Amino acid sequence: MSGAVAAPAGVRAVEELALRIAADAPELAELPPRELAAVARAVLAGKLTEELRAKVDIAGIDYAAERRAFLEGRASQATQEAYARALDELEAFARRRGRGVLELRPRDADAFIRAVAGSPATVRLRSAGASSFYGFLERETEGRVKNPFRGTRARPSPSRRRPLEIPGEDELRALLEAVGAHSELGAAIAVMAYRGLRVGALPGLTVKGGRFRTRSKGKELSGELGAAALAALEAAALPLRAPFGDLTARKIADRMRLVTRRLASEGKIVAAYSAHDLRHFFAVTEYRRTKDLHRVSRLLGHASMQVTETYLRGLGELD
Repeated sequence: MSGAVAAPAGVRAVEELALRIAADAPELAELPPRELAAVARAVLAGKLTEELRAKVDIAGIDYAAERRAFLEGRASQATQEAYARALDELEAFARRRGRGVLELRPRDADAFIRAVAGSPATVRLRSAGASSFYGFLERETEGRVKNPFRGTRARPSPSRRRPLEIPGEDELRALLEAVGAHSELGAAIAVMAYRGLRVGALPGLTVKGGRFRTRSKGKELSGELGAAALAALEAAALPLRAPFGDLTARKIADRMRLVTRRLASEGKIVAAYSAHDLRHFFAVTEYRRTKDLHRVSRLLGHASMQVTETYLRGLGELD
């Protein structure tokens, strides 16, 4: 028994597309079958040309080298690790879809975001890491690679943050009294509150001749420590070459949080302040004292005065 000969794949693709065009575009449905097939062939040719152009654009890109350069350029070790996890998950997702990372498109980005397991904060972190990498590639390749995460609506909305809390002068005194002004923790609190250093800058802090050096968020910082912070170190009899060398940032932050929780529960302070709230205290106090935005920006180690303006606006100091 003879059977019908199957049409070549290309012919079937044209026929199927022609039917879809007729269904989706009623104004073309009245065209003769031959003209409708010609439209379908033109659409397919354009699609194939676009796909070929995309393949040519990414053919010369060394993904592994670009990934390495991207991660090495992140400011902190924590950011490198977070973004590396995001790229690991993105690569696994791309393999499951049978595509390379550089071939992913906006619909793939949306699917990746929906596939990430974890809390909304984790999903936002993974998608932010992936999007940052594509933004890096877009610049490095002069637009040959596009960021498929740009404009996505699949990313969860940020949760409402707690209101920023800033301790007052009386609360700072109560805190120092509770931990002991001459204690190691008291000295750490004084340095953060009176000089505005982040808690992460304390373990690597060195002081000589009233000036300090340290690293914070991957950047070298130096400058005058200030009389109040220096006096606190000397009162605690800490070695200026490494006053907090035997502590980690996490240990300092956890010890402070423990004390402020207790003081807040006793009604002696308003909130269980974090170590970073002491940096807020410094920024607000210094700005109110001098009204010198440039000085505050320099003391905080911000990249620009625009960053400081945003920072102070978030603290309610600027309209």
